[in-house]
Amino acid sequence: MSIAASRTVRVGVDVLDCSELRRLLERPWFLHFGFAPEELAHAETLGARRRLEFLTGRFAAKEAVLKVLGIGFLQGVAPREICVQHTPHGAPVVRLRERAAQLTPSVVSVSITHKENVVAAVAIGLPAPDGAAHDIGPTAAKEPEAVSLPTAETAAPLQQNALDGQASQTTALIRVRIGQEDAHYGGGLVDGAHILRLFGDLVTEITIRTDGDEGLLAQYADLRFTAPVKPGDYIEARGRLVRQTRLRRVVELEAHKVLSARPEAGDSAAAVLDTPQLVCTATATTVVPYRRTNVVTAPNRTAEEA
Repeated sequence: MSIAASRTVRVGVDVLDCSELRRLLERPWFLHFGFAPEELAHAETLGARRRLEFLTGRFAAKEAVLKVLGIGFLQGVAPREICVQHTPHGAPVVRLRERAAQLTPSVVSVSITHKENVVAAVAIGLPAPDGAAHDIGPTAAKEPEAVSLPTAETAAPLQQNALDGQASQTTALIRVRIGQEDAHYGGGLVDGAHILRLFGDLVTEITIRTDGDEGLLAQYADLRFTAPVKPGDYIEARGRLVRQTRLRRVVELEAHKVLSARPEAGDSAAAVLDTPQLVCTATATTVVPYRRTNVVTAPNRTAEEA
């Protein structure tokens, strides 16, 4: 790329419907061709619907980055050479590797947005600082961090940057003992709504930590009940903030049984499980008021700095 071209801001845009990739994402050859190992590893931690959304968003981002690089699909760079990772609070980070890292001396920024089944990505190639254009070569290709930049994921970058100033990872934990009064069905089974109440409390705690507001739970997705819960069981529920936009917070939730009642061994018998048993998973989306989105993000900063 010429020095003049390196000083030009380049923009790439791509839009995908999740249904376009649904069948391809079932084929191992496409996964290994299209995605970096880090992206696939994270995708395997998600439920089916969230996995589809995540990988579609990443693929749209890769195509947008290819346009910034000035090349088309299958023209010398494999999509897996463009790795779109994320910070603990969800902002995407572009890592250019191998041949992709040799094509541009610019830093590349990407933004991803989701609306129902549609995913859109915008990539921007920012001019490198003076003198940096000549430093990009084989050495830089081996060190992807030299051409990467964390960016905001929404169309309101100033708002997102304020959110990015919070702790590197926002989580919440609840551990409770299920009482006899919680049994709802025959055989002493506890209803699934009991676990969802725990999930709701986790989401509320996370939005209080990030926004100083309880927020409004909008929906659950990928909800799965995987094991029965009975009185005497100890349930440990965890929530982790995985993505945030100006108004929405997406939280991945899991509940495990860590201690289990053993009525067959005695009326008060119980045991610690060697391996916690997964009983429920879900992904929650909550909405926070616009006026609250930058209230509790950096307590040590002055109003002028904020």
